[in-house]
Amino acid sequence: MSENQAPNPQQLFKQWQNGDAEAGQAMASMVTDWYYAITAVRLGDRRGREPLERACAAFAAGITTVSRSGELVEWAHSVVQRELNAAGMRTEGGDFPNALTHQRSPTELLARARAGLSQEQVELLHLAFDPSVSLTRLIDATEARGGWPLALLDARYALKRRLREGEGVNFSVAPSNPDLDRAPMPLYEAARMASADEERVFEHWLLSDLDLCRDVAEFATFAHALRAGAFSPLRAATPVAPALRPASAAAVRPAPPVAEPPPEEALPTKPPTRLVIGAVVVFLVVLAAIVLYIAIYGF
Repeated sequence: MSENQAPNPQQLFKQWQNGDAEAGQAMASMVTDWYYAITAVRLGDRRGREPLERACAAFAAGITTVSRSGELVEWAHSVVQRELNAAGMRTEGGDFPNALTHQRSPTELLARARAGLSQEQVELLHLAFDPSVSLTRLIDATEARGGWPLALLDARYALKRRLREGEGVNFSVAPSNPDLDRAPMPLYEAARMASADEERVFEHWLLSDLDLCRDVAEFATFAHALRAGAFSPLRAATPVAPALRPASAAAVRPAPPVAEPPPEEALPTKPPTRLVIGAVVVFLVVLAAIVLYIAIYGF
């Protein structure tokens, strides 16, 4: 690991096992950010709040049962997946203002932003987030407009830049030249993944990529509005009054990347006293992180 590279959650887990309370705090903070991204894109801010809180509390309460760092991601994902299952897995989309939108309607922000996009970009985003449109039709449309899947990824980032520059939405990730490796992201946001296993793999990836996790989290409320038809052709004829540009909102806190660690020996079944104490610290940090998210996003 280079001198300036932050440790990943699995490395922090090992340090915490060795009695480093600060490493436990950092690990809890990363996992809270990750859980927020998953619950926000699946359920929205408000509906996802209770599953987020329960998942964070369950992580803090159960972390001492994990004996190997290689088990951390799978176990931690199973915790939030259990809460998602109980909450209904996914919302069908909707208009969910939050602090990032300054409590303005995401649908109205999108209606104004679409004027700054090309008709091709608007159509691609509509097709991508419309559940009645087949994946085959979406792919055919992108092939005619620059190629699959880059044309869709370009349209998504063009929208983020327009919202940031024209509507004052404080996005932190909106590159002009997106990484093609991010191609699965809009499919995940549009609930177009081929299977639950594919979604699970993608959500594991969120914890391993700082920008990807932040990107998904901060766009989640707009993804819900798009799924509810914000870019439907029927909405285009409805004029939307301009709004004053607000001051910048706080961006989503990132989760540093994760590298897969080498296998290690299992710990004894009974956790050492220092781990129990460390778990209490992790629990308190998780609760503090939840309070911070409530303050940032204004549930």
